[in-house]
Amino acid sequence: MYLLKKENLVEALNCWKETFDVYAPMKHSGVVDLLPFIDSEDFTEEYVNFALPIKKYLFGQKEELFKWEKKNDRIELSHIDGESFKERVYFGVRPCDTYSITYLDQFFYERYKDNIYAVKREKAYFVAINCTSPGSNCFCNSTGTGPFATKGYDILFTPIDDGYLVEIGTSRGEELIAIAAHLFMPISEDMSNKKKAVYELALSRFTKKLRVSDVKQMLEESFDDEIWIELSKTCMGCTGCTNVCPTCTCFNVVDEDNGDGTGSRVRYWDSCQADSFTRNAGGHNPRDEVSRVRYRIYDKMKYIDERYGFKGCVGCGRCIDACPVYIDIVEIVEKLGKKYSDKVIQELEKKAKENTKVVPEQHECSDDCSYVYTPKVAIIKDIIQETSDIKRFVVQYEDKSLHESLKYTGQFFKITVFGVGEIAISIPSGDFKKDYLEFYIKKAGKVTTVLHNMKIGDKIGLRGPFGKGFPVDELKGRDILIIGSGVGLAPVRTAIERVTENRRDYGKVVIIASSRSYENLIYRNDLIEWSKLDGIKVLYALAKPTNEVDAYVGYMNDLIKDLDFDWDNSTAIICASPNRIKSVSSDLLELGLDGKNILTSLETHMRCGIGKCGHCKVGSKYMCVDGPVFNYEEMLTLPPEF
Repeated sequence: MYLLKKENLVEALNCWKETFDVYAPMKHSGVVDLLPFIDSEDFTEEYVNFALPIKKYLFGQKEELFKWEKKNDRIELSHIDGESFKERVYFGVRPCDTYSITYLDQFFYERYKDNIYAVKREKAYFVAINCTSPGSNCFCNSTGTGPFATKGYDILFTPIDDGYLVEIGTSRGEELIAIAAHLFMPISEDMSNKKKAVYELALSRFTKKLRVSDVKQMLEESFDDEIWIELSKTCMGCTGCTNVCPTCTCFNVVDEDNGDGTGSRVRYWDSCQADSFTRNAGGHNPRDEVSRVRYRIYDKMKYIDERYGFKGCVGCGRCIDACPVYIDIVEIVEKLGKKYSDKVIQELEKKAKENTKVVPEQHECSDDCSYVYTPKVAIIKDIIQETSDIKRFVVQYEDKSLHESLKYTGQFFKITVFGVGEIAISIPSGDFKKDYLEFYIKKAGKVTTVLHNMKIGDKIGLRGPFGKGFPVDELKGRDILIIGSGVGLAPVRTAIERVTENRRDYGKVVIIASSRSYENLIYRNDLIEWSKLDGIKVLYALAKPTNEVDAYVGYMNDLIKDLDFDWDNSTAIICASPNRIKSVSSDLLELGLDGKNILTSLETHMRCGIGKCGHCKVGSKYMCVDGPVFNYEEMLTLPPEF
């Protein structure tokens, strides 16, 4: 531990400035913000916190992910490597923000390393200052994230008398101390009692407190509470709360075309409180105004904790300060808490699982995972019109060697149209097709419309495969029922092909193809060929009669009851609309099929594909990494709107 006199603080900052860019509390336009330290004129030690959290310097409000340039018939891609980004010292960071840094580190490094975040994080030094005078809306004492820091800092300052007690948290902190060693005086005496006294005084100054013993379990019982309807009528959807939140990590991804054959893909902060956040290309939006408002509270107070073991709300109070209609997260939780006695909470705690943290499966990259946002260039080799609004695209990597290293460990690819955008498309072919990929794409939104107008020889980008696919290898020895409705046949085709290629490994196999009409079915020729294979039966459920095949006119559910399956040793794979999935699953459960043996692919609005942007987050699950394949019992644990 060291002592730094306040009169020497500016000199210490100047010493660091000789080696690093230094950011410190600076007065600017009537407020105090974390800005470049130029001189001591605007520097101040009198502030509660900064308007925006420290995350803005690590996860920028707008960031380039990669650049592209068209040169004749080639598309050249360049990574954002951040080599020009200089090391920085961030001085004066509050404990609630240092806690959020630790969470951000886990979030952006877990499973897929976010190289854009990592470049800035690995060149950052954090000097935290413990809080002694909390603001009127601060409640970090209730969340356990303040007023004194416990993690996320390299050096920790505690104001005391006419100086600061200085504690080193990391080797980086030692490096900073060494640079200005003549200013930091080592302390041999035990200063814990003096620090504790400052801490106790800080605690006594809090005016806002969260008085609910177990917020997660209380929210578990409050999902349908009328308070969410009341809040939905109050909330303006301005997204101010998420913009100022230290742990909000949602972003949107767009392509910027410079109009001269060059462009870039950028991400910018997005918000779960925006009406368009979960809306898909077809216009369907599973999250209405009520569920939108409720989701933010649940994510901060429940979902993040369940998944990562971190507090999603650090108690900084910024969302309360920013809200123009005075929505107060503490008041919301307090109101709900009053409806549940301590006895009820204790009963709920007994029912809670010992460990609710979600542990996502690890993904094995087909190639270098360092630049997960940058696609590989591929060439459209063939285009086949399947239906009036669905085309089959046969594509091949420009670098053909990529096909040899490709691992079919996921369920979907991200397809880029340079200068337009990116979409998630299911993998409709097995790993035996080594030299090309096929994608069935329905014309629905902006990107798919442009794709439908492209020609053979045009170039696109591919990222993936991503997600959790159907565990076909684990189903050997079982009867298999595969159901695809409309374009929903595409996500299950990989499963079909793997089963047909290894036919002897499975019991009875039935494929049910459903659509409005025979003409609207994809894989018409494939379905006929599959039906010729020994032990494989193909059934059709259509809304309109046809003379092309022997088809049942009606719902696919009606065909299930007559199947001669051993339901104790069967698995159903379904891809259809959410309502149809529930309807078919209900019938299968009545027949005796266990919910764990009903598998489905939940196609939601996906942007990044790697569990970072938040668009496909449902409860504590990310559809793009925890799914999109779930069994029926898992699906029922998701929030009802999905």
